[in-house]
Amino acid sequence: MHSAKKVTIDQNILQELVPLNALSPERFREVSEKIIIEEVTAGNYLFRNGDRDNQSIYLLEGKVNLIDGFRKVTGEIEAGMDMSRYAIANQQPRHLSARAVKRCVIARIDSGLLDVFLTWDQSNSAEVVEIGADDNQDWMTRILQTEAFKNIPPAMIQSLLIRMQSYPVKAGEVVIRQGNPGDYFYTIHEGRCAVTREDSRFAEAQFLAELGSGDSFGEDALVSDAKRNATVTMLTNGLLMRLAKEDFIELLKNQLVKHVDYEQAAAMVDEGAVWVDVRTADEYDCGSFEDSANIPLSDLRDEMFELVFNTKYIICCDTGRRSESAGFLLSHKGFDVYVLEGGIPATSSELAYEDTWDTDKPAEKLTDTDSSSQAVVESEAVPGGFSAQDEELASLRAENEKLLAEMNENQLAETRLMEQIEQQRGELCELAEKLSSLHAQVQSDTVEMQLLQDQYTALQEQHAEVVDAHKLELEQLYKELSESQSQAETTREEYAVLELTAASGQAT
Repeated sequence: MHSAKKVTIDQNILQELVPLNALSPERFREVSEKIIIEEVTAGNYLFRNGDRDNQSIYLLEGKVNLIDGFRKVTGEIEAGMDMSRYAIANQQPRHLSARAVKRCVIARIDSGLLDVFLTWDQSNSAEVVEIGADDNQDWMTRILQTEAFKNIPPAMIQSLLIRMQSYPVKAGEVVIRQGNPGDYFYTIHEGRCAVTREDSRFAEAQFLAELGSGDSFGEDALVSDAKRNATVTMLTNGLLMRLAKEDFIELLKNQLVKHVDYEQAAAMVDEGAVWVDVRTADEYDCGSFEDSANIPLSDLRDEMFELVFNTKYIICCDTGRRSESAGFLLSHKGFDVYVLEGGIPATSSELAYEDTWDTDKPAEKLTDTDSSSQAVVESEAVPGGFSAQDEELASLRAENEKLLAEMNENQLAETRLMEQIEQQRGELCELAEKLSSLHAQVQSDTVEMQLLQDQYTALQEQHAEVVDAHKLELEQLYKELSESQSQAETTREEYAVLELTAASGQAT
């Protein structure tokens, strides 16, 4: 995928994407920090057929074409459509290519990371497993009475009890804290503790449960490999028994969570097993196994009563992470469950559709047809030497081989032509965008030029007015100067007369 640059986007748009819309506000804020927003120019690919990028990619702006293995456009997605709320062709490996028809803005996030946040957010169990037992029984007896331990071989139980560590605690001590990674599975030997959860960073902690001797907690984060979804604080002094994460996975999770691949699961469904899809309702509506039941992981504890104990259940989700958490929970309760390993693949109908894209198939079919026709003709041949039918058969074979070779050459030529067309189409889209940008620039320059021309005309008019005013002022000054010169001449003449008069008087 070729990205031009990173851009920013309104968070409200991201909150409408599936399954991000199922996250709590606090969890969404954490997930949104992991989302990468990018711009993809026209003609470039978001991903290609066969890629294993493990990314969930959403279209926020623009339009993309979906292209099959024959480089034929099979569909398109445009921002604003309901389909754009879902990750584009999200199966791994990719069974389609996605190419930008025009400038696009996309959001992408690591699919595994997203599933971790979904599992963490939807595991609303407060990490508590209730163990029903009388108060006069010791903690070991109570643990062995749980459904989880009933399904573990005795040798494993012995190894498990040996590996459990004694852990003294005091009143007020925080045993596990919400948001921290899972490290231990705990059972309470002595004392009492409180389970609380904060729905947001600044929200007040909510009380969920009080646990006492014989209860256990902390398994959800270990099963789903997510962070702690609750805080457990000691109310009294006590003694806990804890099992390290590695030992928990080896002795408990791997014993309780049974995995099957898609072929095994499909065979079990044919024999009466039931698909249970633990994704959100929006994810389920976008695509799911036929006749599957949708029970989101967040609702599993409340809807568990709808399941029956004499049925096998196959748990599925996108990546298998939420399925493991659900599988461990149901196994704990005594249900016969299996987890679909690796998550949901492309549906069987999609796989069959991809099979029709195999360019070798037409040749194989023609070869089979040719072989059957050969068998018919040969069965009619006359024994001993070549008959007219043999010659005709040889001619037909040669002609058929020629046709097959021509067909293969035509297919290769068509493929190359489609590639050239796709390339030229991308180049044309880029040129169209450049032309549009240049046209917009020319329009902008034209408007700016007109403004400058108007300013120049105004300045010319203003200059002419100033020049006219100066001319009038000069004419007035010339007139006043002329009058002053005339007055000075008159004064000189009067002065000369006075001088003559004075001179005459002196002579007398």
